[in-house]
Amino acid sequence: MSELQRIDIVVIGAGAAGLTVAYSLKALGLDPLKDFIVMDEQAGPGATWRNAWDFMTIGQGIKSGELVDLAGQAEIDLSFASFDPAIRAREVVPRVWRGYEDAYDLFIAHSVRVNRVASHPRREELRVTVEHANGYRRTLETLLLVNATGTWSTPFVPWFPGLNRFQGTTVHAQSVESFTQFANQRVLVVGGGRTAVSVLLELERLGAKTTWSTRRSPDFLQPPRFSLRRSRPLTVGELGLHSRRRVARLAERGKPMPSDVSIRGLPMTREAFDAIRRGTLQSRGNIQSFDETSVTFIDGTTEQLDAVVWATGGRESARHLAPLGLRDAGGTPKISGGWSRRDQRVAFLGYGPGIDTADALDEAMEIGEDTIDRLVG
Repeated sequence: MSELQRIDIVVIGAGAAGLTVAYSLKALGLDPLKDFIVMDEQAGPGATWRNAWDFMTIGQGIKSGELVDLAGQAEIDLSFASFDPAIRAREVVPRVWRGYEDAYDLFIAHSVRVNRVASHPRREELRVTVEHANGYRRTLETLLLVNATGTWSTPFVPWFPGLNRFQGTTVHAQSVESFTQFANQRVLVVGGGRTAVSVLLELERLGAKTTWSTRRSPDFLQPPRFSLRRSRPLTVGELGLHSRRRVARLAERGKPMPSDVSIRGLPMTREAFDAIRRGTLQSRGNIQSFDETSVTFIDGTTEQLDAVVWATGGRESARHLAPLGLRDAGGTPKISGGWSRRDQRVAFLGYGPGIDTADALDEAMEIGEDTIDRLVG
């Protein structure tokens, strides 16, 4: 069954960025379900936090910068800082965001998957085809679309010779809720980013024998050193701004993006420092090949394995935008100021590496204001 409906703005994804856009649009005078709608394929509030690792607590989320209060969240007494830091994040975030949605009457449409976005053949509207959990389908016509789907739902696994012959367990870190299944096993963790570090520390705590593989030496941020020199080094904020400008230039040209860790680096926390000294966070280098029971590294050494955990990140969840032809062959969408250069009706939120949660929420507020300008302009 299909039904046609028209609405000015469609937001895809109800994570932190999507909720912030909705809050911004509501604050600027637009009405949910009348002027804009936010659709999310998750069964309820919380986005991918609903399936977060069982060892990720509120305190860890705040410390890492992944959990940040949304605009207006503290005003309704739901700040993450007010919760016991030892509580699991997946138990708190859905509850908090449910309260947030209700307090501001955002009317998020959960359990709704966007299957396809295409241009209308004769008018300026985009046609958005969606499917509800019960199989009901409908098509919306919209003037502007904000894609805030992130990368967590589309994990990426690289290819290596012999991987198809490996007989042990292989999983992606983004699809795992608990790593207890790997207790006391021989586990290879592949990936050089923050996810890999978190997984390695958790596996070590569970008694697993871990091996770490990265394409290049882990990029840990060095702690400040005492010096009598008067030259002023760049601050962390200035380094972050420089990196974001680099990513923005690549996005404008539709060039392949660097990895997240090459932009943000790995924080040298006390926990990480101690793990490096123990050898837990010492990389064996890149992989050469797999066989049925082991992995061989490019230096020729071999390690017997029970399992491989891929901590290799994800790709932008944007297949539904394929009919719009926003990508060059072999490239990425060309984006300027958050908006597609090929189709000015489409905005991307949190696109590209090196963007932390706080930056993404600032960008979401700006995109919300931009949509109003484009509607009235």
